Amino acid sequence: MPPVPAERPSGSADRLVTVAIAAGSVCTAATLGVLLGLGRRSGAPWRVINAAASTVLGVRADGVWGFDANVTLMGVAVVLVMSGAAAVVAAWLASSRRTLDGAFAAFGVAFASYLVHLHVVAGTAGGLAKLLTVGELRALYCTAAIALTVGMRYAYVSEAGASR
Repeated sequence: MPPVPAERPSGSADRLVTVAIAAGSVCTAATLGVLLGLGRRSGAPWRVINAAASTVLGVRADGVWGFDANVTLMGVAVVLVMSGAAAVVAAWLASSRRTLDGAFAAFGVAFASYLVHLHVVAGTAGGLAKLLTVGELRALYCTAAIALTVGMRYAYVSEAGASR
């Protein structure tokens, strides 16, 4: 008789992955929307996303104003990775399924990211710190915090519905 496979327990690692994927997806969509909106307001919608790619591509990405597949897709990838990393940290910090814990974790991660961006990343040549004003950076990180909170809450609601 073959051995019966043990059921996989629904552990905290599974919950962390589920919450991080949901929160990261919502945060990526919201952040890209804000970046496109800020770029559109200045007359070059893709320039802001291209500036995000300067963390990987360097100054080559700063001079690109329109859509360039190599630069713009790299900018989208940078936003995706950074949103995913923020979502993992926020989901890890949220100690329970309570909305308030998730909101505090999301706002803490967004605030820490804002401070790092404002005081460390701003010293580099090019990128979003040189392109956006401090007010626009605040709007970007407030949007990210709200999106992380909504994404984590969505994951908990979806998880509760799936277990019934």
